[in-house]
Amino acid sequence: MSSEVFGWDLAVDCTNCDLRKITDSEHIKAFVKELIEDIKMVAFGECIVVKFGEGKLEGFSVVQLIQTSCITVHFADDNCSAYFNIFSCKVFEKEVVKNCIIKWFQPQYIKMNMLERSVP
Repeated sequence: MSSEVFGWDLAVDCTNCDLRKITDSEHIKAFVKELIEDIKMVAFGECIVVKFGEGKLEGFSVVQLIQTSCITVHFADDNCSAYFNIFSCKVFEKEVVKNCIIKWFQPQYIKMNMLERSVP
């Protein structure tokens, strides 16, 4: 049984990010704009950046639609962590994403998982 790849789904977990940067909505929006350029995607609509949650869950959440799907992020202020998801039907380089995250948020640890999404 063979299946054709429909898209790629990258999950990136980061710890010990720069707290000043993950709590600055303008910095986050600038990051998303550069990430989209770096992975050669096209934004669809405005980037949504909203801070909510309580205690360990408080932080900014981000949604940016792209023409080939979406980028989402949640930042957790309490432990300076960040959780990125990029899904696209157009191929992109995970190392480019990693380098952009390092540049903008300086995490001390990064774990990445790339999943090929397909229909049998």
